[in-house]
Amino acid sequence: MELEKKIIKIIAESLEVSEDQITEDTAIGDIPEWNSLGHIVLISSLEKEFSINFDPEIIMDLEDVSDIVAAIEERLKRN
Repeated sequence: MELEKKIIKIIAESLEVSEDQITEDTAIGDIPEWNSLGHIVLISSLEKEFSINFDPEIIMDLEDVSDIVAAIEERLKRN
């Protein structure tokens, strides 16, 4: 499965919304479920799925799906 599609699937599951609502441009606040609490749940799910950890400053910079994809790609390259 392509990385971006896998991430979108995890985002949709974490926020309990349809994958159709998520694109690479979807950002925090674009859908009601992606609020501050939803963001924490989402980051936790992604860290668990990919066996990675984000620094707190990085988490604050993850504002949309494309940011998340880029951050995960970068961490996966390091491992």
